Amino acid sequence: MEIEVQELTPTEARFKIRESTPNQVNSIRRVLLSDLPKMAIEDVEFHLGSVHDDTTGKDYDLSTSLFDESIALRLGLLPIPTNLKHFRFKDRCTCKGEGCAHCQIVYTIDKKGPGTVYSRDLVPLGDPELAIADPNIPIVSLGARQALLAYATATMGTAKQHAKWQVANAVGYTFQPKVKVSKGTGCSDSCLRKVDKVCPAKVFAFAKGDLDVVAEDKCILCKECEKACTHGSVKVEADPTSFLFRFETDSSLTAREAFRVALEDLSSRFDLLRDAVTALG
Repeated sequence: MEIEVQELTPTEARFKIRESTPNQVNSIRRVLLSDLPKMAIEDVEFHLGSVHDDTTGKDYDLSTSLFDESIALRLGLLPIPTNLKHFRFKDRCTCKGEGCAHCQIVYTIDKKGPGTVYSRDLVPLGDPELAIADPNIPIVSLGARQALLAYATATMGTAKQHAKWQVANAVGYTFQPKVKVSKGTGCSDSCLRKVDKVCPAKVFAFAKGDLDVVAEDKCILCKECEKACTHGSVKVEADPTSFLFRFETDSSLTAREAFRVALEDLSSRFDLLRDAVTALG
């Protein structure tokens, strides 16, 4: 397998995979979707009743326009920066699941209205670098005498348990397209212009009587260009051993780290399978 990176940002990745099979590429896709670990808020403790603000001299009702369950669901979907070298699954931690700095993060929310509670209002106890990756995610609006006071605890999990632990999104791949234009087959300018015009992905460029392939990777294999060419000068095929792969992350892990962890996970599984088959004799 050969991998050529085309685009890599903190949250997005696009690359080519050559000398592979659909089975192998789909294995990578499935691991990215469901098996990457990350931290997400699992438990939320809401304070009820009212609270007095000594600064303003006002009393605030600890209630909002949403049910507590709805707020807890929104908190669970917030992207939390995850250091996989530091954090562990709670059931595999040395604290034996009691909760410590290596298997959980505790956040506090203390916001008084009027205004909107944003993800930046969750303050981590301890390391400030554990603040929510995107600070501008709205959670709930508060009225003039409303307030939200809560503790939220994040733990490690995977998307197999719940979607809030899903790191990668928009994970997909297509076969590498091969677009060929045969010269000297008798196609008129009007025919070549029509091929250029019907292509929805703008793969071609027509100029001075020539039709050139300028963006082969953008081809979506619809083959409208083949239908438009009456002389059969344009051929579109899919390479069964090459793939265009892409995905995004929610910023809890970088795209580079997510892909690295996915490949390491697959490698360890194949090692276990080989050992198990070897043990059978």
